[in-house]
Amino acid sequence: MINLDLQQSEPFTNLKVTLLLEALTSGQFAASIGEFPDCRVKAETREKAIAQIQATFLERLKNIEAISWNVPIQVSEPTWMKFAGVFKDDADFAAIMESIRAERISDDESEVDPSYYL
Repeated sequence: MINLDLQQSEPFTNLKVTLLLEALTSGQFAASIGEFPDCRVKAETREKAIAQIQATFLERLKNIEAISWNVPIQVSEPTWMKFAGVFKDDADFAAIMESIRAERISDDESEVDPSYYL
């Protein structure tokens, strides 16, 4: 069974949408809601198109319910984590790491070939 973790909707107090107005070649105006592209009207003037789209959308909002949904995302550990600490009790590995540390802090540059860096 899937738990959708849906929260109870609250009444709209303020919803901001984008009104899109288009002047048609016929001289009419088309108006739509950017967030609801299928909510569209045509009218003879720009003002009538705005008034009609607002009325149409407010009527449509009466049948719309907003539900907040917390999407469950499965967080998995990185694949390399299953190998973390695999050498923690290995004496040979500890000796290798100590050798690497000693070389890193050494001031001896006798093994460095200067031509490699030029």
